[in-house]
Amino acid sequence: MEHHPRARRSRLRAIAAGAGALVLPAALAFGQPAAAQDEGTVVYSANFDDGSVGDWTPRGPVTLAVQDGALLTTGRTADWNGPALDLTGIIAPGGTYEISLDVRLADGSAGNQVSATVQREAGGTTSYDSVVYQAAASTAWTTLTGQYSIGSAADALTFYVESPTPEASYLIDDVQITELTPPGVDPNIPSLKDVVAADFRFGAAVDPRDLSGPNAELLNKHFNQITAENHMKVEAIQPTEGTFTFNAADELLAYAEANGMETYGHTILWHSQTPDWWFTYPAGHPQAGEPLGSTAEDQQIMLDRLEAHAAALAGHFGDRIWAWDVVNEVISDNAAEVYRNSRWYQIFQGPEYISHAFRIAREQFDAVGATEVKLFINDYGTDNPAKRDNLYNLVSGMLANGVPVDGVGHQTHISLNTPLTNIETSIDKFAGLGVLQAVTELDVAIGAPVEGVEFPELQARIVEQGHYYRDLFAMLRTKDLESVTVWGLHDGRSWLRGFNGTRPLESPLPFDDNLQAKWAYWGIVDPTRLPEIPEEPEPEYARVQVPYVKDAPVIDGVKDKAWKKAATVATGVTVAGSAEGAKADVRLVWDEDAIYALFEVTDPTLDETSANPWEEDSVEVFLNPGNTKEGGYGEADGQYRVSFNNVVTLGGNGPSAGAITSAAKVTSTGYTVEIAIALADGEGAVGAEHGLELQVNDATDGVRTAAHTWYDPTGQSWSTNKYWGIAELVKKVKPATEPMPEPV
Repeated sequence: MEHHPRARRSRLRAIAAGAGALVLPAALAFGQPAAAQDEGTVVYSANFDDGSVGDWTPRGPVTLAVQDGALLTTGRTADWNGPALDLTGIIAPGGTYEISLDVRLADGSAGNQVSATVQREAGGTTSYDSVVYQAAASTAWTTLTGQYSIGSAADALTFYVESPTPEASYLIDDVQITELTPPGVDPNIPSLKDVVAADFRFGAAVDPRDLSGPNAELLNKHFNQITAENHMKVEAIQPTEGTFTFNAADELLAYAEANGMETYGHTILWHSQTPDWWFTYPAGHPQAGEPLGSTAEDQQIMLDRLEAHAAALAGHFGDRIWAWDVVNEVISDNAAEVYRNSRWYQIFQGPEYISHAFRIAREQFDAVGATEVKLFINDYGTDNPAKRDNLYNLVSGMLANGVPVDGVGHQTHISLNTPLTNIETSIDKFAGLGVLQAVTELDVAIGAPVEGVEFPELQARIVEQGHYYRDLFAMLRTKDLESVTVWGLHDGRSWLRGFNGTRPLESPLPFDDNLQAKWAYWGIVDPTRLPEIPEEPEPEYARVQVPYVKDAPVIDGVKDKAWKKAATVATGVTVAGSAEGAKADVRLVWDEDAIYALFEVTDPTLDETSANPWEEDSVEVFLNPGNTKEGGYGEADGQYRVSFNNVVTLGGNGPSAGAITSAAKVTSTGYTVEIAIALADGEGAVGAEHGLELQVNDATDGVRTAAHTWYDPTGQSWSTNKYWGIAELVKKVKPATEPMPEPV
């Protein structure tokens, strides 16, 4: 391995931008208050002039040989075959690297494209990050260049050169990796934990990957509390009944203690990330391994397991962890319900298990002398008025009955369009109960689309996010909060990068992939440094002319003659998972009383096994009467979800949202869903415009594998009406005079 600059031959230069999840487009550097960088430091180079293949190894059954001072690859039989280089010790988290190489096809070779890719192994997951994707290639030399960065430590990184033509043979030469931005943390900026020290602890969700290298530097400088992102959840602590595994949790706790940080425990009872055995009969029972029912005996099995788990946590950790999420996410997202219809709820036939959990936890921690450990109930969406009130009623009722609830955790997974007044109102409402409060999982999504979709708004959104963090923290610092925790150290570690499909530009946290302060950071620390928010042009929202019908469709799941002249749109925009997932053609009509939708869904495999309704095969209608697009959900806005078997769930519907009537039928190719959503007086009229979005969810084995919308590419229709399309109510559809805007 040589570590020196190369003398480059004069060749055609073709710079290609990478498309991998952690490949950094130049736009990410826009507007960041960072120091200018020099030309960088070469950390690897190879020119094969010594006739040796050096550190390069075959990827697949290929032959590597040096020919005329370049590395030749022959014998390929698959597109991923090619020469490979181990980058594990070369690429460090937080640094930005330029990877450059010269390439040409061998004389007489098939093919006309080559790609450069990094295979990344981390935490048992394999990812493929494109550095240069299918660049044009010929028998003339071309230089390919892309930038690459990782946000957290990887177990292994393998760089390789491939071609979509399996038979292609090619040569590479003058490989060079240049560190443009050194990994590490700016030591000269104020520490966030010090800036807010008079107001609350400042925490981050972490795992063992964050305890070394630049990530650890960032953690130590800016945070004085940690939450285990995954390693204190039930499946991590007790994967099989009676077998407790504390190694990763102990590593996190020991690190926190060694570095003067507090630890917040997450979580004792949750419907998710809980092993299946919790909900089946135990060994030795006549029905061992079968699902529990809801008898008193079955409920006692659950309580005994909960007591054993809480006792293990209390006995192992004692008071070294100052607070625990005893119960997590038990309030339903369905505005028509109160409690999540989880296996816990089903077995207990109601919410009584929640009170049991707090009493058991208090007994177990008190039994080991950890009487000061605080017990929290934690949930997301507490900024939604309906969900907030349901959680409030639950907590106030438990307190009235003597249940030992010490605190309420507001997860606060929000977006730039979440009204701050909703967050403040919720905090103020719970303050009236006299409980402790904490913001437990904060991130502020900027609405980035899935991979491969252009996002010209990125630069403006990063600045806008700085203003949002400014206003958010100005409000939070006036409240009596125990702690504020961001869900991830920096953007490269955010769960939102992978949620709803790969979103490589989603940037919800105060620090970027390179561990450098963003405008969000400066919004908290020194708002005077914030630039003005660049103006975003008003989008050319997709429109559909929805025709009037004199005789409304009968809502029975059957396409009757009322749909004959309907407008039809397709759900073709991927917002989560596979682009090949379930989609629908959707017919639309209206009358004075309602707007009607008929979804004809193509989906050969139907699944309803998840406890989460959005992870079942279903369709959704989002309606914003009057097309106000004010941001969050207004008084009359609604999210209406109907499964293939006609189970209706509602989202963050306002109090004046119209009622839904629905029917569903399974077909030979999928299913149909027929929906009517009531319109208020005057909303059903020619010329009226309503914000509208349509979505199809595809599920397999209890997990949502894809979601497709008509127009909104952000995957945030559930939280904001800002990006929905527009339904224009017309007497009859007029011929189009100009092309409609394409979905982005």
